[in-house]
Amino acid sequence: MIMKRPVKTILIIVVSLIAVCAAYTAINYDINHLLPRKMALHRNARQSFCGIDVSHHQGNIDWKKVKKAKPRLDFVYVKCTEGKTYVDPKFIQNVRGAAAQGYRVGAYHYFRMTSSAHDQFRNFKAQMDKVHLDLIPMVDVETNDKKPHKELQDSLQVLLNLLEKAYGKKPMIYGTQRSYNSYCAPEFNNYPLYIGKYSYSKPVVVGPSHYTIWQFSETGSISGFGGGVDLCRFHPDKAVNDIVL
Repeated sequence: MIMKRPVKTILIIVVSLIAVCAAYTAINYDINHLLPRKMALHRNARQSFCGIDVSHHQGNIDWKKVKKAKPRLDFVYVKCTEGKTYVDPKFIQNVRGAAAQGYRVGAYHYFRMTSSAHDQFRNFKAQMDKVHLDLIPMVDVETNDKKPHKELQDSLQVLLNLLEKAYGKKPMIYGTQRSYNSYCAPEFNNYPLYIGKYSYSKPVVVGPSHYTIWQFSETGSISGFGGGVDLCRFHPDKAVNDIVL
């Protein structure tokens, strides 16, 4: 049978449009799923954020310039101490600089199994007592220093108990998704959780809980910093009032 030209032309156009749409969808899928990790994280870093965490690794921060960040930051966490004796050399400078611009500031301690929980508590508290802090203290758990699992959890629990007794509220626990789930979950899921996962997909916590804060990028760009900075956002069910002292 010979098809009439108008009908044949319309079918050719329809088939061509379908092919173009399918090709566009396939190309878009490939781009979004095959982007190099750094490029994906850079794009992710431009998404909305509500807080940052800093240490001496950021060098001298111009907090007056940081104040211009959009959207305005809800909080700043500053590295304070590590183990029994280490004190971050920029701790007091960063706390005072951020506070002077009206930010709510908290301090964190990098937990080590190379010294006792009581010694680490004394080191952490001694530095925190030198400044005004608005947010609950945070304990960063990223290594077990090759110690047994139960030994780490027992020592961590002692430190958390000491902090809660001293400050009247449960402290927050930081960890990457891997380190938290490896060392802490699910036994510590009743604490506020600050979870690092540099991805578009939200962090998943083993057990019946979820993150309070998601550290979603380590390559954020904010005026006042000479390089990349960690960017964070709250869980949809959480806000800054959930971490205020």
